[in-house]
Amino acid sequence: MPRWVVVVQSGYGESYSLDEVEHIEDTLERARARLYELACTHRPRTGLRQKSRKVYRIGDGYEYFVTVEGKISTHHVLYRLAELAWSTDTEPNPWQ
Repeated sequence: MPRWVVVVQSGYGESYSLDEVEHIEDTLERARARLYELACTHRPRTGLRQKSRKVYRIGDGYEYFVTVEGKISTHHVLYRLAELAWSTDTEPNPWQ
C-alpha cells in the first residue's frame, strides 16, 4: 500500500514553516480526498479565528493554495501531498 504525507507550508510576514500534518497509508484517490479535506478544515495556526476560507486546487489535485482570513490578519497556506518514494527502513514503521 502506498504511503503518503500531507505537508503544510504556512507563514506570516517573513517567517515561514513546512510541517507534516498527517501520514496516510492508502490509495491515491483516498489520499487526495484526505488532502482536500485537510485543506478545507485544518487550522494552520493555533488560536486563529477564521472568518472565511478560500481553497484553490493547483494542477491535478496534489496541491491546494488556501487563503484563511482571520479577525486580525490573512494567512496564505499551501497543502501538498507527497508519496514516499524511498526509505532506508527495512520494515514498515507504523505511522504516528
